[in-house]
Amino acid sequence: MTIKHFNMKSLLIIIAFLIPFLGIGQNVGINTQSMPAPAASNTNLDLSGYSAMEMRTTFMASSLSQQQINTFQERSIQKLKDFYNYLSIISNPKFNKRLRENSKNQAKQLFYGTDCKVDGKLATTYIDSCFSLAGGVEWKATDIIVKKDMSPDVSDTSAGMYHGELSFKVVVNSIESGTKVAQIILSKSEKMFGETKREVWSVFICSIE
Repeated sequence: MTIKHFNMKSLLIIIAFLIPFLGIGQNVGINTQSMPAPAASNTNLDLSGYSAMEMRTTFMASSLSQQQINTFQERSIQKLKDFYNYLSIISNPKFNKRLRENSKNQAKQLFYGTDCKVDGKLATTYIDSCFSLAGGVEWKATDIIVKKDMSPDVSDTSAGMYHGELSFKVVVNSIESGTKVAQIILSKSEKMFGETKREVWSVFICSIE
């Protein structure tokens, strides 16, 4: 196969993948590029930019150095931003329903378990309720700072879990809330790499109050 043929094939694949999303802005008459794009979810771990060695020594490490823990702490800040970006998509009826449903599933996967809570409600219930909001709501997490550095769970003797806290504010339709606290968990979870299942370090939101 020549380089020319390979590039043309790659271009067609990319165009085919983007077709469902290219119609969104045209159908509803809004500029979807103005919406912040959430990062890759925990299910589809974004490993672009990492070498095979970095993947093994960070995401698949048996234990973590302080520098590696700090790297995951930075990822937790992005996860929190992603959550509120997803809510903005979920609650907006002008967006394609398929995109909203997908965003709802991605938002739920940001949490550590089914008992995690947001503002006193189960996270899953909170996220589902945003789907039926009339007129749409825009959320944005701002002024995010590390309130408590990630540290090992004292009840976990295997050093397989770390806890941390983020302090932040939420802007809802340009109205700023008071200070909130997000509990963050860093732990190992199973991910699929092709047909191979591996345990990798992942960051999750535990609660938001």
